[in-house]
Amino acid sequence: MGMAWKPKFCAARSLVLVMAVVLGAAGDSIAREAMDNFIFVANRTSAEIAVIDTRKDEVVTRISTNGVPLHLLASKDRRQLITTSGETKSLSIVDFDSRETVFKLSLGFEPAFVELGPDDRLLAVGGDGGSLVLISLEEQRELHRIEGLRDPGYVMFSAKGNRLFVSHRAAGEVSVIDVASGRLSGTISLNEVSPANGGISHITRTPGGRYGFALHREGGGLSVLDLESETAIKSIDLPGGHWRGFPTVDSQYVLVPNSGDDSLSMISTRTRRESARFDGIKEMTGVNTALFGSVAFAFSRAGNGVTVIDLLEQRIIDRFTLPSTPETAATTTDGLKIYVAMAESDQVAVIDVIRSKVVKTIDGVGGEPWAVFAAGALNYCH
Repeated sequence: MGMAWKPKFCAARSLVLVMAVVLGAAGDSIAREAMDNFIFVANRTSAEIAVIDTRKDEVVTRISTNGVPLHLLASKDRRQLITTSGETKSLSIVDFDSRETVFKLSLGFEPAFVELGPDDRLLAVGGDGGSLVLISLEEQRELHRIEGLRDPGYVMFSAKGNRLFVSHRAAGEVSVIDVASGRLSGTISLNEVSPANGGISHITRTPGGRYGFALHREGGGLSVLDLESETAIKSIDLPGGHWRGFPTVDSQYVLVPNSGDDSLSMISTRTRRESARFDGIKEMTGVNTALFGSVAFAFSRAGNGVTVIDLLEQRIIDRFTLPSTPETAATTTDGLKIYVAMAESDQVAVIDVIRSKVVKTIDGVGGEPWAVFAAGALNYCH
């Protein structure tokens, strides 16, 4: 079975950011600014993060990192940048204003996935070896270390942050961990998924938190989970070749790329059915929604294309091309602009959502930029 294209480093590794910083006048000024005024960009060739001011669409400073970044997260509420390093197998928390490292933890494994809790209080980081660490951002300490998980693929917090759901790539089940105790409290079994057909590739949930969606590694299926009752309530057949789902900010839909037939499925969270399928979108690198979840932009490596979809009318309304091949993208919190990393040209493209066009390309973001992150918005590179 064909597998969907997955951005390098982004799905298999975990985030990173700042240990030391070279600050100029611009860097001093951003310490007093709201974090959602900035876009953070990681690249594959240098140990730094480029910071873009969304009001100017210019790089205003660079933040040095301890090694080439893997992934990147930022807490808007705590004004903190969170980093992991595959080289040192460690995690660090950096204060955005002072640029000082306020917490550092030796993980003992190379991080493969990281998830920030819904209220920015907790952080979960895990590795391919079956280890998972829960960290308190409030107390800046490790809370629990869980070992022996069976080939974990990804994690997600419940909407209240009191439970953690862990998918398994070698089993048809989702483990439920009680955050307070750090112990396994339950298991959601997916009867239609077995180790023989590949387990679960990814799980995600709606921002509202009621439903979760587990993508099957083989066969093209998707299981709908009721996260309140911790049960699987439905299975949906899809063309296959998907690597993750992209929920809309209003929790109405989950968009799933299918490389099996070059389409994008639109799953309704109300009916728990596929409400629409959009064809002719090849080699998708990601899907970003904007304008309060009313429009989606699907990015493709094939032809550097962007497909614009009206989610209310459920139809494709525009197609245009980027200057270079897209990696991942981030939507601003107001939903009016999307920033797209383009590794081949060492640039970030700025898309005006209303006009559905590229209005600027930003240089100086480092060699082979692959990840962009907007604090306080829906992100998917980590």
